[in-house]
Amino acid sequence: MKQETPIGPTASLNSETDRSAKLAEARTGGQEATAVGLQSKRREFISGLPCSGVRMQFSVRPSLCLLGCVLITLLPNSAQGQVSSPRRFRVKILSPTKLDVSWKEPKGEFESFKVTYRMNPGGSQKVVELSKQKTNLLIEDFDSTKEYVFKITAVGGGQESKPLHGKLKAQRSVVESTQSQRGQSGTVTQENNEISEDMEGFMCKTPAIADIVILVDGSWSIGRINFRLVRTFLENLVRAFSVDFDKTRIGLAQYSGDPRIEWHLNTHSSKEAVIDAVKNLPYKGGNTLTGLALTFILENSFKPESGSRPGVPKIGILITDGKSQDDVIPPAQSLKDAGIELFAIGVKNADENELKAIASPPEETHVYNVADFSVMSDIVEGLTKGVCDRVDQLDKQIKGGGEPAPPPTSLAPPRDLVISEITARSFRLTWTHATGQVEKYRVVYYPASGGRPEEKVVQGTDNSVELNYLNSLTEYQVAVFAIYRSSASEALRGSATTLALPTVNNLELLDITHSTMRVVWRAAAGATGYMILYAPLTEGESADEKEVKVADSVNEVELEGLTPDTEYTVTVYAMYGEEASDPMTSQETTLPLIPARNLRFSEVDHSSARLTWESASRLVRGYRIMYVKTNGVQTTEVDVGKVTTYTLRNLTSLTEYTVGVFAVYDEGEAEAVTESFTTSRDRFCFVILKIFSSPSNHSCVSCIEVVPDPLDLRSSDITTESFRVSWRHPATDVILYRITWTPTDGGDSKDFMVDGNVNTYVIRGLSPDSEYEVLVAAIYANERESDEVILVETTENNYHCHNYHNT
Repeated sequence: MKQETPIGPTASLNSETDRSAKLAEARTGGQEATAVGLQSKRREFISGLPCSGVRMQFSVRPSLCLLGCVLITLLPNSAQGQVSSPRRFRVKILSPTKLDVSWKEPKGEFESFKVTYRMNPGGSQKVVELSKQKTNLLIEDFDSTKEYVFKITAVGGGQESKPLHGKLKAQRSVVESTQSQRGQSGTVTQENNEISEDMEGFMCKTPAIADIVILVDGSWSIGRINFRLVRTFLENLVRAFSVDFDKTRIGLAQYSGDPRIEWHLNTHSSKEAVIDAVKNLPYKGGNTLTGLALTFILENSFKPESGSRPGVPKIGILITDGKSQDDVIPPAQSLKDAGIELFAIGVKNADENELKAIASPPEETHVYNVADFSVMSDIVEGLTKGVCDRVDQLDKQIKGGGEPAPPPTSLAPPRDLVISEITARSFRLTWTHATGQVEKYRVVYYPASGGRPEEKVVQGTDNSVELNYLNSLTEYQVAVFAIYRSSASEALRGSATTLALPTVNNLELLDITHSTMRVVWRAAAGATGYMILYAPLTEGESADEKEVKVADSVNEVELEGLTPDTEYTVTVYAMYGEEASDPMTSQETTLPLIPARNLRFSEVDHSSARLTWESASRLVRGYRIMYVKTNGVQTTEVDVGKVTTYTLRNLTSLTEYTVGVFAVYDEGEAEAVTESFTTSRDRFCFVILKIFSSPSNHSCVSCIEVVPDPLDLRSSDITTESFRVSWRHPATDVILYRITWTPTDGGDSKDFMVDGNVNTYVIRGLSPDSEYEVLVAAIYANERESDEVILVETTENNYHCHNYHNT
């Protein structure tokens, strides 16, 4: 079995070569662990801590409550196990002879598990190696009369993690882990065997109290993801102590370029309140100026008005991930000279020599190095025990040895807190003076739902203060402290909820057109401006919302560029700085664009028609005509400009057309005015004279509808045996042409059909010096045929050509 070597908080590598190689490996593993385990960090910080063989018995010893400022600087410590420990040891008795042992896989990379166990008394030690996918071991020769002791490690890269210890008593008591408190006795079941997260981890039980100030590096080098791990680490650190106003107090400052107080020692009076503040701790960002931050907490955190108490041990804990950009030795020494015990925790790139210079002696218990943020949980138990032990020792030194003295008697706080003049942004506090020579009153206030505390300080002769620039509809917790020359009273506490911000009234939408509307409202008292949001109400995808901001003196706005015939929602907010009141909303629909009117048709023949309509508005930019055969699908569009009459040409005869005329505006098209008409065939009229009618002669006019004939029939390219005939199309709806030719001196006629898009044909096979009559007729889509047009042409004389050749 591999020899386990205890690893102390200041363990280091034997050579710079080993340090560089293992640090690089640790950083790589840490990045992977961070990505894999981020969501479970909060519940896993208290798992996987190192346990010695003695602590396997796990008896709960008295713990210490701390008073101090904690300085945490995080340095790479490759000696503290590059493989994280397994977590959450569990057992379940399946039968009198079967026991199931299970655990949770560690964070980060590893290759396998090694389980070592033995029975007491008299049992031999057994070692079982398991794959990384196997997180349980079934013992099939279980003896319930024996006590079982387990040690589980994760193996990777030739290294073993710190062990996870567990024990099952022969008396069937609850399973105990050296990482947890002693459970209550009873039958081991799945339900009562699982170790509660709330019960895990070391608890400081000393009756000594402490003032602890934690100084957290919030520089950019940490990063937002790692800062979440820092929050979880702090949460588990706080859980180890009995936090109350008359017990251990915990304050926190964050630093980078300029330090700031997140909360004072006397801001929160319960462990739950401190943990909530930790969970909501914002990430600051900036440079690493640790020396400046150390001076800052000495001057601001360890003061009576900030909650620091005389005769109480003071602890400082620093957490950092890099080397400071300023000198840390003088500020650290000033803190030590003031009686403040300093602990330093380094992560990743922190400077180990700098940590040792900051921390109080001895280094073995006051300096902690970890290779990555993802394994910070491995040092929680060691750190809290070290701080707890030191608080107990300091308390005895302060009290002159023996048992710790009871907490100092608290000074009476102010009385009779009254909260009045409540508005949306402020309220006033009034109190009855505390007894004694009060130098100042310190008022601390913060949102009950969580947030950074603010404070105001007034002279000891004042007993009232107005709190301004608050958030509306927010409950605030307030605390008033009486500050004396060398001490401070307990807090006089209360709470109040601010009112809602005044909203605008009498919102109206007026003067509606197709593209504009006017928004009018009554001003809200105290508003610094107004914000108007408007958008069309559309189904499906939400439309883009537009925003207009105006000054507090403005109470109406003209909205332009709106879409015609569209319903709009308009919302007006009264602004108070960056905060907005509740909204006031109204809806209106823009007018439609005015369409053209009174569409009429005239001069309709078989292939054309004239359209006439009335103008829509002087704002019309033009008109668009769309027409289609009523039984067809293909439409034709034509933009005609700002006219009110237009002739459609190349239509098909005897066909019904549907026509729409759209008025076109800059904002779009109005609805179309539509009508239909039917083309006709050509009309041929003639006069009939009735000569023999009695008693007098009469005549009448009769008309028949005809389709157009082919136009301009002519001949060309004449030879002895052929000539070409050509013509112009009479209309666009001709589908065929019939061509007939006949010798004029008698003989058979011949004919030929060509497509309607053809307007020429060569007649061949003719006789020389012969005259021919050619007839051409147009056949239309409605199967009607035009009259024939006639051409007479003579072929050339072959004999004449021969004689001419011989001449």
